[in-house]
Amino acid sequence: MRSFLLAAVTLCALGTGDRGGTLAQEVIRLPADDRWLAADFEQVFRVGEIDGEEWEEFGEVVSLAFDRAGNLHILDRMRSRVLVVDVHGGRVREYGRAGEGPGEFEAARWIGVRDDGRTVIFDFGHNGFLVFDSEGGFERLARLPGDASFMPNELDLTAGGNAAIPNGAVSSVSIVMALAGGYDGNRVSGRPVARLSLSDDQVRTDTLAMAWGPELEPVRPVRSGPNYPGPDTKLVPPLLVGALPGGGVVFSDSTAYRVQVLDQGGGLERVLVRPLFPRPMTDRICAPVRERDLAETEEQLRVNRMGLSDGFRRALRERDQFSRCYHEFSVIRDLQTSVEGTIWIQRHGIDPINGGPIDLLTPDGRYLGSFPEGTPMPNAFGPDGLLAFIEEDEFEVQSVVVRRMPAS
Repeated sequence: MRSFLLAAVTLCALGTGDRGGTLAQEVIRLPADDRWLAADFEQVFRVGEIDGEEWEEFGEVVSLAFDRAGNLHILDRMRSRVLVVDVHGGRVREYGRAGEGPGEFEAARWIGVRDDGRTVIFDFGHNGFLVFDSEGGFERLARLPGDASFMPNELDLTAGGNAAIPNGAVSSVSIVMALAGGYDGNRVSGRPVARLSLSDDQVRTDTLAMAWGPELEPVRPVRSGPNYPGPDTKLVPPLLVGALPGGGVVFSDSTAYRVQVLDQGGGLERVLVRPLFPRPMTDRICAPVRERDLAETEEQLRVNRMGLSDGFRRALRERDQFSRCYHEFSVIRDLQTSVEGTIWIQRHGIDPINGGPIDLLTPDGRYLGSFPEGTPMPNAFGPDGLLAFIEEDEFEVQSVVVRRMPAS
């Protein structure tokens, strides 16, 4: 069992996997009681209103990123473009178009902005990262080796922007496992916390640490290998990763409230824990999660235009149909990091579908407080407390709203 008590007792002796056993310097025990913060974010602007300008009409916004000046870069997958707006919501420029040629979008999924203003876009169709200059001119493609069957859901650019950290749950890092040759669709054991180097024409991976992974057997044999998704990838304790300023990384891999902070080289600096305990998994918790995953998979397959094979589609359905719930319900649901390095930890609430409170921590182990349940996790973090959210109205029309954190 990956319980809090076991984790607390053994933390000081834990190393960082393949990094030669570097020991944690400190374990910081955060307070058990929540200190509530007011989620009264000031709205700065909104883009994509029904009565707005023609240029702000969206097809499907899939990713957002701020640059250092506070301009927001909006990746619209359906319209195959990037829209850049300034700190007041005014149009700065647009670039991108659909196609299979250099710099064209086949299935763009994620966008990040480097410190020097260059933009990095992950495109599933190109099997790699498209790099554009600060004015939207295409420069080069950094291609993933092999067949990219596992599309990262989210990534963080590291300090300087020459590398990306797969950010999110198991599905986000499966690509790293496949590239490293360690992926087994029937079992999730160790999971790599990896850095993807974008400096060359081919992406290279550097494993910073091996996170814990639960040992799970499927209910029935499921197709395995680098070209098929494995079972249980959404219903087990997630591996959640975020990049920190200066090149460090923070991750959570436990059912307990346990967050590890790595330095630029992958050395374990400290572990942050709160005495919040995982709950036993019950059918009441598991059933709606499985139903949600099945519905999301069917919707993705319905709208998918990337030419997935029939076998891959069957494997996606089987993954959810025959998945099982882990015996514990994780405390932590999501983890993100801001440009200043604040760690945003969303806990699971009573409802397994919707998120619970959001804790704010610093990498050196200070607890800043918690936003109450119902506060949305930002889709992008900018300078000077700027936060960006993708919202959808009752008619499924998307808009992007930028808000600002209240002054501390």
